[in-house]
Amino acid sequence: MSRHTTQTAAAAATADETIQERQADPRRWYALAVFLLPVLLISLNTYMIQVALPSIQSSLQASFSEAQLMVSGFSLSLAVALIVSGKLGDLYGRKRMLLIGVSGFTLMAALGGMASDPALLIALRIVQGIAAACIQPQVLSLMQVGFLPREKGLVFAIYGALIGLGFAFGLILGGILVHWNPFGLGWRTVFYFNVPFGGTVLLLLPFLPEAGTIRRRGRGQSIDWTGALLLTVGLFLLIYPLSEGQKRGWPLWTGGCLAASVLLLLAFITVQIRKRGCPSAPLIDLSIFLRRTFRIGILTVITVYFSMFSFFFILSYYLQFGLHYSMQLTSFAFLPLGCGFFLTSLLSSRIVSRWGITGLKAGALFMGGSTFLLIASLHCGSGQLLNAQAVLILLVYGCGLGMVTTPLANVVLSTVTPEEAGTGSGLFTTFLYLSNSLGVALTGILFTASLGHPLTAAAANDYVQAFSASLTLTGGLAFAAFGLLCLLPGGEANSQD
Repeated sequence: MSRHTTQTAAAAATADETIQERQADPRRWYALAVFLLPVLLISLNTYMIQVALPSIQSSLQASFSEAQLMVSGFSLSLAVALIVSGKLGDLYGRKRMLLIGVSGFTLMAALGGMASDPALLIALRIVQGIAAACIQPQVLSLMQVGFLPREKGLVFAIYGALIGLGFAFGLILGGILVHWNPFGLGWRTVFYFNVPFGGTVLLLLPFLPEAGTIRRRGRGQSIDWTGALLLTVGLFLLIYPLSEGQKRGWPLWTGGCLAASVLLLLAFITVQIRKRGCPSAPLIDLSIFLRRTFRIGILTVITVYFSMFSFFFILSYYLQFGLHYSMQLTSFAFLPLGCGFFLTSLLSSRIVSRWGITGLKAGALFMGGSTFLLIASLHCGSGQLLNAQAVLILLVYGCGLGMVTTPLANVVLSTVTPEEAGTGSGLFTTFLYLSNSLGVALTGILFTASLGHPLTAAAANDYVQAFSASLTLTGGLAFAAFGLLCLLPGGEANSQD
């Protein structure tokens, strides 16, 4: 490329940035604070419910399976509705979908606090999960299209830090609220906690900008409901058996559900291919996967989050069953993880601006290396995890997690056009939750097989061996994520394809 051509391209880029600067809404930073509050509530809600679950089960006289459905029902409905919600935001307005989502989430929280029947609370949690699915893709889309390219690193850093904050303090806050028992409400406090914050967001949303342009061609389109139905049912039949199969001993119906899900998802792909170029647009333009950065980025998302959720799952199992820690004490073992995640998420924009994709690679290496260090620490420290050495390793793991996961959203979504931001965000979050289910299911199988005994009959050494075997898998996946990151274009994490 000649010097003149380079200068011309640089001048054009500068002019384009100047135009974007003029078009950017000056209220976008105030809007960000409001948009991100529901994300923090969802993150806190996920962990607070886990702490309150024994109290809920006792108060409502619910069975163990009913209590588990109060958690898994929310996650399941959230996971299967994300892509459809993102597409609806692209077509009919992201702020409108956010308003619907926050309204539903807040209302279900208020009704959940009044519930006196386990079946009713399960139903409310399922609807609340659908409402949460209306929130997450819209927030990611508004972050992607509403800010200047040079601002997105900081925006996603704030987003990741809030997720880390919810992870670090959700369990502790839930325990405090239940123990504090204000007004004698007990576990109901964790539901009512969401109501004033959700109400504040609803009051402020009408005064905030849409944050980004939506091409009004969407007004003449309707959503591909055939594709939406195939995708939703297919994802449900995939995620539900993966989530529940481990708890129920993998009965025969789980295999039937998984086979049916494969057929439905193949039918969905066939329908989407046939609808390309037709007046009735597909739910997902599958050509998005032809973009190298998006394709490799999604594979990295699957690998990183598979490793992360597997690590969380087996760590919780080991602490509660192997070491017999209470939920409150378990939350303190997770605290260094959350603090490390929060810290490096806040710093991720500076890390990426200085080292680009290399910062993400370093994060993956920190994750992988610390898992193997933890194995060594277990065998040298009698299997304990609250000594100084283990806490430091968990802190390093959390730091690596923030370094790779927080900028990764920007890497993946940077290749998506503003008109497809909701669809891209829905795909990103769906693969994230799918990795959660896969990680828990497959790691659970490995952990149980390595344990060799029922949970209550296994000895401490059995738990150490099973935990070490499972950590080997999670560490290997972290190193696999490093390999995938090496395939991404170098430079800034927000580089375009």
